[in-house]
Amino acid sequence: MHKRLFLLWLLVCGVAGPLLAQKPLEVIIVGTSHYNGSPDSSYRPIINKLKAYRPDIVFGEYLSAADAQQLPADQSVAVPFQRRMQYMKRRELTTAPLTPKAAASARRQLRKKPLLHRQRIDLARYYASTYDRGNAEYQLYLLEEPFKTSLSPADRAYYSQAFGPADSLRKTARLVRPLTEYHRIFFPLLHELGQDQIYPMDCQRYDQAWNKASGEAYTQFVALQAGFKKDSATAEAATFRRISTAKPAYFAYLNASNSDEEVYRAMNKPIFGTLSDNLNFFGDESLDGAVGFPTQAVRAMKAQWALRNQGMCDNIVRLARQQGATKVMVAVGSAHTMILQRLLTQMPNVHATTFDDLP
Repeated sequence: MHKRLFLLWLLVCGVAGPLLAQKPLEVIIVGTSHYNGSPDSSYRPIINKLKAYRPDIVFGEYLSAADAQQLPADQSVAVPFQRRMQYMKRRELTTAPLTPKAAASARRQLRKKPLLHRQRIDLARYYASTYDRGNAEYQLYLLEEPFKTSLSPADRAYYSQAFGPADSLRKTARLVRPLTEYHRIFFPLLHELGQDQIYPMDCQRYDQAWNKASGEAYTQFVALQAGFKKDSATAEAATFRRISTAKPAYFAYLNASNSDEEVYRAMNKPIFGTLSDNLNFFGDESLDGAVGFPTQAVRAMKAQWALRNQGMCDNIVRLARQQGATKVMVAVGSAHTMILQRLLTQMPNVHATTFDDLP
């Protein structure tokens, strides 16, 4: 049967969608630091390497607008969203934000004419008002960096009315964060690739259970530390000493790198996954069952951690399939790198590598 006729037959029979949705998906995971304080030139080799990969779409460690809107008000991760919404309501510009239809129109206009600054300001305001933090930040980056010098006095006045003074936008709303991996690496990358969106992939459905487990583990760790200070010769003290080796080992590994590109490579190697788990889980599985070690609390932490990372993987694959992407890039805190790679590799027709695997 001719290929086109075969595809038409599949569509008529209702089976083409599932088959086509399972085409191979290539995922490159870029484990990042959330603090990037070096000069811009230090990150240029990283950007160039990522740009050469040419992903179809880029994901960031952001919640989707829908997930952010559904966060329980008393959940800790909801507080920054509530603060930003209150901040936006106090702005001088009181006209209603764009509708979804008008926002889609603004995106189309900006693809053709990127210097329509008022439309970009309106689009950034739309994203901020609809809980889409990632894309609000991206549009504000464009206004603050590559397009800043081309804003007219009228554009700058409108920008200030919509978002307030630059200092408040950074320190109060925290919608411009110049030292994050997004502002230093991934927003420049998106701009140079000509992509107008960053896609969300975070999952915070397990945040409350995680906080409960991590709080219990930390309380037991503090008790272990206090016991060590009283008597360093006990079995509990020996456990505390073993826990205490995790932090210096973690930073000694990173400090052995001579450039930011080397640091990023180091953060995307399997050994760093082990060092990171040792630091974040009080020594991790090697101390499971040791005298005084918060075994049950750490196991509960790891269970919630696994659920969150699986949720991230599900979001990545679902959205990539929806967008018809075959090559995607995922920017995520470096502690997630190895578990994401492992979980993604277990999913059908998904191949996952890391920044360290790039040539």
